[in-house]
Amino acid sequence: MKMAVIGGAGLLGSTSAFMAGLKGYLEEIKLIDIKENLVKNHVLDMGQAVYPSGTKISYGDYSDLADCGIILLTASMPERQVADRMEYLWDNMKLIKPICEKIKANCPGAVLINATNPVDIFNYIIWKLLGWDRSKILGFNGNDTYRLKWAVSKVTGKDFKDIGGFCIGEHGNGTVNLYDKMTCGGEKLDLTEEQIAQIETITKNFFIEFQSLNSGRTSGWCSAVNIEELIEAVATDSGKVLECSSVLLGEYGFDNVSFGVPVSVGSDGIKSYDMPSLTEEQRKRLEDITGAMKKTIEAIEL
Repeated sequence: MKMAVIGGAGLLGSTSAFMAGLKGYLEEIKLIDIKENLVKNHVLDMGQAVYPSGTKISYGDYSDLADCGIILLTASMPERQVADRMEYLWDNMKLIKPICEKIKANCPGAVLINATNPVDIFNYIIWKLLGWDRSKILGFNGNDTYRLKWAVSKVTGKDFKDIGGFCIGEHGNGTVNLYDKMTCGGEKLDLTEEQIAQIETITKNFFIEFQSLNSGRTSGWCSAVNIEELIEAVATDSGKVLECSSVLLGEYGFDNVSFGVPVSVGSDGIKSYDMPSLTEEQRKRLEDITGAMKKTIEAIEL
């Protein structure tokens, strides 16, 4: 399978391409970006680095999308200091509409992995603009679940690799951590109220601390680790259950909205939805979050 990365010169696109290229399960990765000199620099440098894996790294444009089974969309306006990822909406809207027109014209059959913020809003918008089956549109929310497990490991001292569980909801400030479903070594993980409070503080404060550095840099390494996991699930048709922003049309009582839920991922995108049962409090939080997202979507002219 071949993959195209739109935004391949940027930190998120290039690091994700590198992680996937190292593993060798892709035949070719095509990097596409308006920064032609930088993306061609990545092609030369990355191509040498991943050469032993057998994955070819090449420079491409939208006319080269036709034979790609995966499109990774990481294009965005330059990073700036924001309090909430929603602030990227109007900046990135200028990019997403013309990009979707080019994708639709050149590559109608791929699985699209969207990592442009705000991910959940754009996931729904991209689905509307492309008119594809919703199973083909996967929004990258994996960092939320990853950071939940990271925080649980820090607070409890448990090995990260043994911790299971999911974070659902809107990427960023609208996450819902499913503490009652968490496991360690396959067994139920009971967390105290004090531990949960510490975990909430760690997960909520991460983005604030990250943004306060005013580095002009997005989360590259952590995002690449999680995006690569999603790419591999599609490329190998693994059926692995991962957190993705997914367009819902009645599932779990939510309609015409996209947010992070556990889904089984394969070569055609979403194989199945694997949402666990929710408590009344968890469902209420999701209803509040999705209500706010719908109002935002309604204000956008497509």
